[in-house]
Amino acid sequence: MGFRYSVSPFPDPCLVRFTVALPSKHRNTLQDRLGRELRAAMEWKDEGPADVVVGVEGTGMLAQCNQWPGEAGALALIQAGYERIRDRARMGRLNEVGRALVSEQHLDKLLDLILSQGRELLRAEAGSLYLVDDGDKELIFAHTQNAKLDLPYHRFRMPITTTTLAGFVAATGESLNIPDVYGIPGDAPYSFSDSFDRQSGYHTQSMLVVPMTDNEGKVLGVLQFINRVWEEDGNRGVVPFQLEHQNLAQSLAGQAGVAVKNAALRQEIELLFEGFVNASVTAIESRDPVTSGHSSRVANLTVGLAEAINATPNGPYGETFFTERQLREIRYASLLHDFGKVGVREQVLVKAKKLDPLKLELILQRLRQRDLEQALALLSESWKGGEHFDPARWETIIQDRQAETDRLIALVRQSDMPTVLPQEIADGLGLVSGLEFTHWSGERRQLVERSDLNCLRIRKGSLSDTERLEIESHVTHTFRFLKQIPWTRDLQGVPDIAYAHHEKLGGRGYPRGLEAASIPVQSRAMTISDIFDALTAQDRPYKQAVPLSKSLNILHEEASDGNVDRVLLDLFIEAKIFERTAKL
Repeated sequence: MGFRYSVSPFPDPCLVRFTVALPSKHRNTLQDRLGRELRAAMEWKDEGPADVVVGVEGTGMLAQCNQWPGEAGALALIQAGYERIRDRARMGRLNEVGRALVSEQHLDKLLDLILSQGRELLRAEAGSLYLVDDGDKELIFAHTQNAKLDLPYHRFRMPITTTTLAGFVAATGESLNIPDVYGIPGDAPYSFSDSFDRQSGYHTQSMLVVPMTDNEGKVLGVLQFINRVWEEDGNRGVVPFQLEHQNLAQSLAGQAGVAVKNAALRQEIELLFEGFVNASVTAIESRDPVTSGHSSRVANLTVGLAEAINATPNGPYGETFFTERQLREIRYASLLHDFGKVGVREQVLVKAKKLDPLKLELILQRLRQRDLEQALALLSESWKGGEHFDPARWETIIQDRQAETDRLIALVRQSDMPTVLPQEIADGLGLVSGLEFTHWSGERRQLVERSDLNCLRIRKGSLSDTERLEIESHVTHTFRFLKQIPWTRDLQGVPDIAYAHHEKLGGRGYPRGLEAASIPVQSRAMTISDIFDALTAQDRPYKQAVPLSKSLNILHEEASDGNVDRVLLDLFIEAKIFERTAKL
């Protein structure tokens, strides 16, 4: 469905004030022979300087004849001078329109701007714009405006055929200038459909239809201007479009075609970026499935916080405002903030506990093997000493050995958990540090390797210092990757915004330890969103989701410690940005 448009008739922007110095005795006679547009623009003077000087002394800026040249000569000089000044005005106006069209990069807004500027130039009461779909060989009714009606419209498609006015222009590339659409000759290949007039009560009369072409002459669309309006002495009426208006419309259509092509190309680039970003997020989440959805949630929260900044006119960020394109930049940076995880080893990236599952399995298997080895050693020693086999005694020995092994297995498994390591468990790890087992090669080796023992002794979390640094390196990987992308000018901040999302205001963040002044506000907002989602996420197998109230309290503590932006956190809570993702 389209939008509603109700646009008032515009004054002619190309009307100029035109001064003529001419003997007063000739004025009435000449004025009756001048066109009404020229009469409306003209101002008489008794002497120069003036735009045109005829039969009097003084300088004429556009035309000058100090001797009386006769009525025909005077008319020719006045008309020539007026056309020169009007051409200058129209050229200047076209240049203004061209600059306006080039500056508008949003395709739908551009189409509306083309129509409104064209109607203003031509004093057209209404207008429509069609786009050509080359693939389906169809015309898309894309935009419409009408100063007299306030009606909704729907986009629709129609085949490109010479039987309709717009279709004829699209198919042939020729312009149509029709004084009265109800007077089109019957032998013309095209005809006017009066269905809209009958349904709306509107009366279409004069119409100018021109092709909208790009710089290679390809027809991209059709501009249709309806009912040129002229007002004089309080009277208003519809008049035909003249040849000069057709030329003006064709010049506008040429500029519009180039602008539409550029906007369409830009839209294609933006769709390409959008697809690339979505594919990158998919790649991130395929490496770390347990955090699936994290990037999208962080983007949702960060953009929401940026929009809340826009809606807050007071305070430290009262003068900060993010445009639509800057919000898109923030969204992309948020979606891609963890992309560098593709450069982190998978066993570290998805490490839920202190030991890799295969490592843990190996240690537990070795403990059970050691149990059997000790039992066999005792049995062998007894046999060599001549002891008789006592089933009850050996059952007790085996049960004792198994009980000890079970205690050691429980100790290792509890140490492997990423929760805070109790002191008694840490002390108990000394029981396994010196244990040995028989390797398949026959060598006696340490049952738990030193590196694995160090991992089990991690006080909190699942990562060793080396592994934590490797995880933290994902931020630098993200920045280096994003810097390789040829972002458009309005997206050039994406790498730097993502680079700072783990920095803390007091300089205790990573990877660069930035101070507050060096951290962009976009990154500060993302930091809050990132921490909040990490706390409340319900899809992490290695931890339970932290309740909302406790998560917000943790963020308050972070702000009190000078790590996150207090003003942004207050706004995050006051505007209830957290409701975008949190399950209340």
